[in-house]
Amino acid sequence: MAIRLEKDYHIEFEKSRVWDAINDPKILASILPNCKSLETISDNQYEAHIDVKIGPISSKFKSILKIFDINESEGYKFQVKGDGVKGSMTGTGEIKLYSKGEGTQFTFIAEGNITGIIARVGQRFIEATGKKIMDQGIDNFKQRIAMNA
Repeated sequence: MAIRLEKDYHIEFEKSRVWDAINDPKILASILPNCKSLETISDNQYEAHIDVKIGPISSKFKSILKIFDINESEGYKFQVKGDGVKGSMTGTGEIKLYSKGEGTQFTFIAEGNITGIIARVGQRFIEATGKKIMDQGIDNFKQRIAMNA
């Protein structure tokens, strides 16, 4: 099942600070709610352990996150592949940063495919849950940036 998520956020910190944060695995992990760990495998490649709950279905995913097409202080693209007991997911996406007033516009775009039991809950439900998880993740991310001031 194909899904697409895209949303703009305003972050009340300057772009250079947001850029540093999205390149710090400990802070980057906060964007993914229920991310239990984000461990560096090599330059720009990480292993993530994420618990996902969509409606009545829960699953633990072991995923590989690769970051590429890095445009210093402007953003980057990413690819993720994950497997869980109840399904698998693959996807690509992009994070774009723009200076906006005294803060930063953070654009998050992701497209992917979900297979297995977890895909049975339906595309609309998965996309709605995905948007809610993104919002929670950005709130967590903002808090982590503020704590690391």
